[in-house]
Amino acid sequence: MNSGNFSLWKTIRLRHKFVVVAVMFTGVLAGLIGLSAYSIGSQRDFGTVTDLAGRQRMLSQKYAKEVILAAQGIASDHEGTMRLMRESLAALTDGGSVLMNPESGLRVMVAGAQSSDTRARLTEQSALLRQLETEGGRYLALPGTDPRRIDKLKEVLAVQIQVLQSADQAVKQFGRDTDQHITESIIWQVIAGMVAAVGGIGISWLISHQMVDPLARCADAALEIAKGNLRIDPQKVTSGDELGQLQESFNEMLFSLREIAQQSRSVCDSLTLAAAQILTSTQEQAAGTKQQAAAVQEITTTVEEINLSSKQVAERSRQVAGTAEAVAVSGTAGLQAVHDASVGMEAIREQTETVAENIITLSERTQAVGEIIATVNDIAEQSNLVALNAAIEAADARESGRRFSVVANEIKNLADQAKEATGQVRGILEQTQKGINTSVMLTEEALKRVETGRERTDLSEQVIRQMAANIQDSVHAFQQIVGATNQQQIGLEQVTQALHEIRQASQQTATTTAHLERSSVELTKLGEQLARTLEKYRL
Repeated sequence: MNSGNFSLWKTIRLRHKFVVVAVMFTGVLAGLIGLSAYSIGSQRDFGTVTDLAGRQRMLSQKYAKEVILAAQGIASDHEGTMRLMRESLAALTDGGSVLMNPESGLRVMVAGAQSSDTRARLTEQSALLRQLETEGGRYLALPGTDPRRIDKLKEVLAVQIQVLQSADQAVKQFGRDTDQHITESIIWQVIAGMVAAVGGIGISWLISHQMVDPLARCADAALEIAKGNLRIDPQKVTSGDELGQLQESFNEMLFSLREIAQQSRSVCDSLTLAAAQILTSTQEQAAGTKQQAAAVQEITTTVEEINLSSKQVAERSRQVAGTAEAVAVSGTAGLQAVHDASVGMEAIREQTETVAENIITLSERTQAVGEIIATVNDIAEQSNLVALNAAIEAADARESGRRFSVVANEIKNLADQAKEATGQVRGILEQTQKGINTSVMLTEEALKRVETGRERTDLSEQVIRQMAANIQDSVHAFQQIVGATNQQQIGLEQVTQALHEIRQASQQTATTTAHLERSSVELTKLGEQLARTLEKYRL
């Protein structure tokens, strides 16, 4: 099988290869059967030829007997017997159809003599038959009384004996030819069997080489892969049939397994690293969540305390606002009183100017001045009380009431001064009561003092007015503080509610983080298990 046919053989499908092999074995078997049939047929032909050759002896004897009978006047077909002998001899020599059974008319085909020795024997026998026929004719031609007939009969019998010997030699030669042919047939059958055996061995080797060896290599490679060895070399594709497809598929499987193993190992490493990072982050998050929960708890407690303090501040702010409103009302009354005092001082001044003209009128109005002085004294005491209350409220207000404290001090000072001035005026009136006569002399001084009192009263009016404005501003400020405190309280309540929700969320987050931590630990274990599983694959 040349390389072209061998390449063509590689591309044939396995089922077609099996068909070709079956056809080849069938052909070889048919050849062996044909050769055996030919050998058996040849042996049968040789048996027929041997029978014909042996029949020549019988026919020669019959011919001699028939010649003797014919010589004695008995009817016989010695000429037919001679023709049958010649026909048989011609068929034995050159082959052809020969009458096998004269009674049934059976004729058979025989092959001619193959060997030269056999032909020589048959040629010799043919010559003897002619001689036998000639001698038989001469014998029959002699008269019955001719004494030479005995000698001629002896000659006929002698030729007949030669024919018998020639027939025996021909039969022996045919036997030797038959033995030789049988031997040759056996040799050819042995050679054909050996060729068939060698062909079978070659075909078996070819099948083993083309089919069993690739399957064995695939099986060995599969065992190596089962052991985890992916470093094996890919299969060499040796044909284009199903085995070649199997080898190509096996190589693709090997490459896919390598790629899958590499990707799995890479993914496993990434998974292990990610699981470790997740575990670390989860642990840190869990710790942070716990700290956050604790901080939220502390903040919630602080905010609740601040909320409680804010409620207290709001209540105190409302109280301070109420007190400030009361102080504002008192300041308004004091302002009105100071205004009235100023008007009275103006009247005193006018009255003092007219004292010189009408001391009697001054005496009459002394009582009214006393009443005015009493009123001023009451105003001074009330101012002092207002200043005291303002100082108390300013002390409660701390930083916010610092300015208010200053105003309260000034009011107190003014009230003290007003009270002192009232005492002085009362002393003057008492002196006026005691000595009207000296009033004229003191009128100028009184006018001066009245002017001073009027100036001081104006100053007190301005201070009280400013104090009233500051108190009003303080009232508005306290009202704003109360509103802001209420808003702050609402905001603190919302913050407290939000902190409670944050604390609940923190607790839920802590629970989720704990679950996530356990899941991360399980994920890490799975990654380690997968890594141990992939370690058996050698890339």
